[in-house]
Amino acid sequence: MRTGTGTGSGTHTGTHTGTYTGKHTGTYIERTGPASVRRLVTVTPGTCGSLKALAACAGDWTWETVGAVCGLDVFSARDEQGTPSYLAFYYARMLACGLQPRQLTFGDRLEVCSRVFDAGPLSVLTVHRMRRVTAPPEDPGAGEPFDAAEAFVNPRPDCLYVENLNVWLSRSAGGGNVGLVRSPPVGFTAALLPKVPPAHSPRALCGAARYARVLPDPARDGWVRVCPDLVVDHAVDLIDDVNGVGLLYFASFFSIAERAQVSRWRSLGRSGRSFLDRRVEDFRICYLGNADLDATLSLRLRTSRHPHDPAQEKSDLVVRDASTDRTVAVASSRYRRPPHG
Repeated sequence: MRTGTGTGSGTHTGTHTGTYTGKHTGTYIERTGPASVRRLVTVTPGTCGSLKALAACAGDWTWETVGAVCGLDVFSARDEQGTPSYLAFYYARMLACGLQPRQLTFGDRLEVCSRVFDAGPLSVLTVHRMRRVTAPPEDPGAGEPFDAAEAFVNPRPDCLYVENLNVWLSRSAGGGNVGLVRSPPVGFTAALLPKVPPAHSPRALCGAARYARVLPDPARDGWVRVCPDLVVDHAVDLIDDVNGVGLLYFASFFSIAERAQVSRWRSLGRSGRSFLDRRVEDFRICYLGNADLDATLSLRLRTSRHPHDPAQEKSDLVVRDASTDRTVAVASSRYRRPPHG
């Protein structure tokens, strides 16, 4: 699995208390329940633009939130043997319900409501709901925790949702990035977390992806392939793909996926402007392993369209370790092409 490394730490004191810094910048953070946190944040240049930037930001929120509601320091967690234990990313999803990732820009103020669910042995599912706010945070307790029905069945039409399924992993005795093992940290408990409804847990989807080596999507199996699959190699980029503990960073796979999509997009004669203007409606990645630093990844991208709506397309990506043919990740994104592209 990928692991994310957070770069900040939140202050969480009490049920409806928190800290806020600045009128137009800074972050207000408060606990809103035993398994929920609310943030008021300013969109900065480093947190918008690419999907990777937004995924990285949401990944940091995930680590902070799990630490706050589970009562441990996620950033320095260790197992009983003293080995670092990482809250590794197993599955990530962005679901745009009115608010598009590319619509976020410098200075936007967002309310981010986050809730953590118990997703089974040594795993948690965190859901972040983002919406724009225009008024200052005069009533910091106004944002109530959303329920499971909203998170998984009836999302608000003005929001952007990010899901992260995480499991606790450590490097095995041999070291390296391949063959990470389950490893709960000292002090971790999910006793106060609500259970994720089984019908909405991504665990079954990830299990099917591990078996089939592709992210299942039965609702769109009948879509028409636009062109032959794109197959390209990607050497692990030691600058952009690797996190602070030497593992492939989970958010880098959003960038890897988008780079493959750009290559296919341009090969179809489409402009860069139209790529940026596409409406990303649903983007999912399941992380099935990690890779060593000298690995070359083989990417296979399939692009297809709705049989009755050519502007509606999806891309399916399989990422394998080229030397072993081991599947590292699978991804699927659904988007709408703009009228001019």
